[in-house]
Amino acid sequence: MRKTLLLAVTLLAASTLAAPPLFNAASETKWNVTKGGAAAGTITLLTSSNGTRAEYRATAKAPVVIFLGGNGKVWVREAGGDVELASYKGGVETSLVPALLLPFTTTAADKAVTKDGKVSTYNYGSAKAAYTYDAKGPSAVSITAGGATYTLTRTAHSTSTADASNFAVRPKKAAASRLAKLSGNLLGSSDSNVAATAGTRGAGTKGLKLADGGDYKAVEALENRDAKWRAKLDGALDDFQKEGKVGKGRDE
Repeated sequence: MRKTLLLAVTLLAASTLAAPPLFNAASETKWNVTKGGAAAGTITLLTSSNGTRAEYRATAKAPVVIFLGGNGKVWVREAGGDVELASYKGGVETSLVPALLLPFTTTAADKAVTKDGKVSTYNYGSAKAAYTYDAKGPSAVSITAGGATYTLTRTAHSTSTADASNFAVRPKKAAASRLAKLSGNLLGSSDSNVAATAGTRGAGTKGLKLADGGDYKAVEALENRDAKWRAKLDGALDDFQKEGKVGKGRDE
């Protein structure tokens, strides 16, 4: 009896650790979202061997919100790069779209239960999804979230030939690091050998030294550093404008 119970617990644990993909081959599917029978949006889902991508639109004229499954997580595309789902301040789509992004989950605490090699239920955050299948894969998903029930109904299914670039995750922090590199060229390198107060105690004309007890050696070091920085300024501005694609050159 104890062995049987242990086996059952082991099988249950295995079923909740990792979820299989919803579609076994690269595919493109379209879904209608309803709440209480009323339209609540549409989703276009792309799947591949190494990523998933879902494009949610609340209404026909609403902007598209792009979700990505990759690097073991769920991401949302924003200006400047992709952010993890927890950092995205969105609407109801945050409770709906993740149900289609498996095997990528929102957190390590998510629980997907499988039956016959297919996901039957998926708990993520405060939402729970239940799946219905046909010969092509999931045909409908019922989601309970925020005290309401939503239904995702598949309306189209086809084989996808989408390029791998559609699934590429580009974290926003990488974009920020690139901008920091560019701004570093503009602001100049930090020289710890130059006293922080040297500039405020400058003599005015380069090389001028007064008999007032000032640290003119530090001033000279600061002047030499700034001269080197100014010599590189135009080139740094050009690189910043070209690489960052912002602003105009100094002579434009």
